[in-house]
Amino acid sequence: MRRQSSWDRRGLGSLAAIALWSLVVSLTATAQQAPQTEDPLEAFRRAMVEAEESLQLGETQVAESRYRTALFEGWVMLGSLAEASGDLPAARSAYEEAITSAVEVRRARIALAGVLAQMEEYAEAEAVLRLLIAEDKNDFRARRLLSDTLADAGRSEESIQELEQLVSMNPDDLETTYFLSTAYLAEQRTEEADFLLEGLAEAIPTPQTHVLIGRAYRDHNYHERARQALTTAIEMDPKVQRARFYRGTVDLRDQGQAALEAAREWFGEELRVNPDDPMTNLYLGMALVDERRHAEAIPHLETASRFETIRADALQFLGKSLLGENRLEEAIVTFRRGLEALEAEVGSGPEATLTELEARQMSQFHYQLAQTLRKTGDRETAAVHFDAAKEYQVRQKETAKELLDRYLATEDEEDDLAAELRGEETPPEPLREMPRTSEMGHSIESALVRAYLNLGVLQARTEKPGFAADLFQQAADLDPELAQVQYSLGVARFNAGQFEQAVGPLGRALEERQGDAQLEQMLALAWFNADEYEKAAEMLADLPARRSTPGLQYAFGVALVRSGRAAEAEGVFRELLARNADWPELNVLLAQAHASQGDFDTAVELLERALALDPRVAEAHGTLGEIHMRKGELEEAEEELRSELRANPENTRTMYTLATVLDMAQKPAEAMTLLKTLLDLEPKLGKGRYLLGKILLAQGSLDDALEQLQAAVGLEPEDANAHYQLGQAYQKLGRRDEARTEFDTFRRLKNERR
Repeated sequence: MRRQSSWDRRGLGSLAAIALWSLVVSLTATAQQAPQTEDPLEAFRRAMVEAEESLQLGETQVAESRYRTALFEGWVMLGSLAEASGDLPAARSAYEEAITSAVEVRRARIALAGVLAQMEEYAEAEAVLRLLIAEDKNDFRARRLLSDTLADAGRSEESIQELEQLVSMNPDDLETTYFLSTAYLAEQRTEEADFLLEGLAEAIPTPQTHVLIGRAYRDHNYHERARQALTTAIEMDPKVQRARFYRGTVDLRDQGQAALEAAREWFGEELRVNPDDPMTNLYLGMALVDERRHAEAIPHLETASRFETIRADALQFLGKSLLGENRLEEAIVTFRRGLEALEAEVGSGPEATLTELEARQMSQFHYQLAQTLRKTGDRETAAVHFDAAKEYQVRQKETAKELLDRYLATEDEEDDLAAELRGEETPPEPLREMPRTSEMGHSIESALVRAYLNLGVLQARTEKPGFAADLFQQAADLDPELAQVQYSLGVARFNAGQFEQAVGPLGRALEERQGDAQLEQMLALAWFNADEYEKAAEMLADLPARRSTPGLQYAFGVALVRSGRAAEAEGVFRELLARNADWPELNVLLAQAHASQGDFDTAVELLERALALDPRVAEAHGTLGEIHMRKGELEEAEEELRSELRANPENTRTMYTLATVLDMAQKPAEAMTLLKTLLDLEPKLGKGRYLLGKILLAQGSLDDALEQLQAAVGLEPEDANAHYQLGQAYQKLGRRDEARTEFDTFRRLKNERR
């Protein structure tokens, strides 16, 4: 159900005030002729048809524009459906998608602001609305919504100022004038409200106007003013609808239980002129139940139960009436229907968050159903509902224990009807045949998937794989099982160089298209480029085309080296080298394989050959530097590593190795400068933070060292040395317990490694 604002505008949205709402619409029409708005579902369908026709004609730019219009209209429709069903997070998400789908999205922004306000995200809603107003100061809809939002946020004075500004901009906008008057009433500014409402009565001198005014006074507890306005309406037209209903509720609000009989008379008179009015039937039925006139109450409550939003209340009292008439089986069916309606409305079970009134009503339903079942002799089922009633009783203890204790204390005690009647009525909607929301939503989503797929194809054709991938992702989010969507997404991610994001959809596509050699090759290379070398090696090993394709064989050898299988890689590289002796990168990789096994002489020979073929070949100088470092030749290592960085300045592996050499050579300042550059490039490099923290600790910068070492342990929790250095930092800071924990972890990890 939609959240209501502080100015109590509820009556205008209810069936109970349809006549009044038509009046308000007519008031607005006197000021300006509102443009007819198109059915949004029809706008969405037409945009889809036009887009697909343009695509078939080869008009790709026109098709793209119309697809984006369709996306906008579709997401707005999904947002509206979600909002109508009370799923505000889903509505918010849909409106946000609409905003990113097209260029002119003002309608979605206003809708988003409304949902944010309902979610009580007032600051966000206000920011959206103020930006809209800054773009168009005459946007009445945004200004009105801003006024409502400010009121709901408890900023009454600012809300009134917005309404006053709207009225000053358009004095003939009588609808806004009316809402300003109700705002004045809420703030007890009665003279200003009286002045506006008198002007409204003069502008539209009809009985419906006085009913509207009477409702406004009633809602803000100005009972005598309400009676006068409603009496005037009845005098002007004895058959005017809703006046007698409101007259009865005024008495109940003013006098409570003492006015129940008089209110019942007013409700009866209302039904003589408006026999199908749901709220009047409900209230009269409740009043008759209170007087135990059950037979008379039943037809009124049956009428009220046909309306969705008051259905649970009507069925609860209808069940009581049937029980009072000893129609036990009918009462059981009615209580069950009411319980189902209430659960659908407010939720049920341990995760449901209920208000005090909702929990009370849930408990009442279960208790009344249990009592009725027990009277039929079905004690076993009755016990289940007695337990449920007690559960909701327990859940209310903090807020409504006394109410529940009183209700559950005796079997036949009736509710405090006056308290029920004094509450705000729920705006009802008649039950009618409508398309099921879920079916409509599914239909719209299916069309959106088609739009995203076709837009993605258009982007892919213009060699924009990144944009195409994002569109295919949208399609996959809506329907991940749709044929081709995972394949299209994976290929687009791969072509855009987004390898980590490509492996998931490519893997799912391969499940659909088992044995597709091209797809297997693409997935293997995606794993390789995502640095998942073990998975890449496993897939590449089984590719039939690997041995005849130098690029795949090369990737296979690299994956073996990087996954710690250098001995196997050597054979792969030798085979490649026999056919491609002048390939410098191959010489480097073969050298790395030899170096990893301690064969430095062969490694150096291969690296020198690679450099002779290409002096700037990647990783040749870096690998030489690592070999010199491992041999303890720090000056030579530093020279080679610096040469590597001159050729490849963002080679982070070389940066880290050079920083290590500089630290070993007692050049901490240079090492720290290099490490900071490295961590700017790779902030999650645990070993980089470890080395920087270790150097800072040795320099006495304890707080900075602690920050780096804590980060290092978080990134590399299995690095024993990082725990040891962190223990040292804690110890120097006097945090002995934490130091002891880190030293214990260090010893444990060392023992596990042994």
